[in-house]
Amino acid sequence: MRHRWPRLLATLSACLLLSACPAADQSADRSAPRSSPSPAAPSAAPRPALGTDASIGLPAYTGPPAGGPPSAGPVRTVAAAVDLTPAAPGILSRARLAVAAPDGGAYVVLGPDGSGPSQRLGTVHPSAGGYRVTGTVPVPLLEVWGLHLLVDGRVALTGPLDPTGDAPTGYGFAVVDPATGAARATVIVPFGPPPALAFGRSALSRDGRTLFLYLSVGVGAGPRERLVAADALTGVVLSDRDLSNDVAGASRAPAGRDVAGLVPRPGGGVTVVLDATPDATRPERIPTLLTYDATLRPTGDPVRVTSAAEAAQTQAVTGSGDGTVFLVVKVSAGAWILAVPDGGGAGPVLVQLADSAYDYALLVEPAQVWGLLPALMGARPVDLTRGSVAAPVDLGCPGLDLRAMFPGSGGVGALLVGECNTPRTRTQMLWILRP
Repeated sequence: MRHRWPRLLATLSACLLLSACPAADQSADRSAPRSSPSPAAPSAAPRPALGTDASIGLPAYTGPPAGGPPSAGPVRTVAAAVDLTPAAPGILSRARLAVAAPDGGAYVVLGPDGSGPSQRLGTVHPSAGGYRVTGTVPVPLLEVWGLHLLVDGRVALTGPLDPTGDAPTGYGFAVVDPATGAARATVIVPFGPPPALAFGRSALSRDGRTLFLYLSVGVGAGPRERLVAADALTGVVLSDRDLSNDVAGASRAPAGRDVAGLVPRPGGGVTVVLDATPDATRPERIPTLLTYDATLRPTGDPVRVTSAAEAAQTQAVTGSGDGTVFLVVKVSAGAWILAVPDGGGAGPVLVQLADSAYDYALLVEPAQVWGLLPALMGARPVDLTRGSVAAPVDLGCPGLDLRAMFPGSGGVGALLVGECNTPRTRTQMLWILRP
């Protein structure tokens, strides 16, 4: 296992000797530097420098929690490969999201490939002959950012709501009954005028009821960035926070699409994972955590998971039941898997990966011993306690395009969505993997 303490101490020493440390930028092209202010513009009052060193003064991740659940072992078995064509018949579609169903099956979102009809929610159930699509219903969204199973068996989907129906329209969430298609929409930010581009992330609390939604909506004066907690069962907004001041404490640029994910906290509240830009004239970013309690009040200062000198960029985020945040970050020498305990700070690298080409998703079992990453022909189990990568699980699919991975039932195993060139070209697929 590789440790970063010598490098972090060297960075800290350099920061003490120099007037500024390297930092980062956010723009449409994340690798391009931000333009310098016009010389004709009036001088702005100088702002205090933002931190660029990793937050090493807080408790670091030390491995699987004492008294935690036993490990189920590495995920190695393909329990099912399900053709999703019946979930969107006659439509050129793409499988995008999945969530485990209570019976061991799954709910899957398929959307049009380009312009086309609304999104659809397919139900995959186990049967005597294996797993198959048993139903499909439309969902009233133009795009789906997140899919979550609620405690009452319905699902919540976040994104821009479809303006063609009679319900109010805007950015928010819809709660859908997978069996009947009955839906209720909740608007958080109404549409225009004029229409605005938006980006969002979402997470569901451990009790299966409170939905957390991050929204960045472009407006004339700049993006409006908000963090919302809502009771998904009733549609009531519980808390609504403007993130501009919180983000400004870690980044010189709006959060925008640099919010990589949300992770619910065990006592209520949520952690926002952001690639911060402490210097808008430089390309380096810092994966940073902003933590909030159940009422969306900040619970501490921003936590920098790496230093600016490491030039890391978040590829994937997932969480565990105790609030630990696991990240895959791209660095110059490949990618690292890192972990930060709830309320903690930066720690050693758990796994070092040779490249970042297939590190755009990460799953971690509840025991926090084994994780799962994408691979060229399937998925790779990783031992988080030893820093080793096991042989990949072959999905048996020519022309594989594995798009996303989601936890299996009870957090054990995995649901993988993508497409395969068998039995037809561009067949949309769900793979169910078990230990």
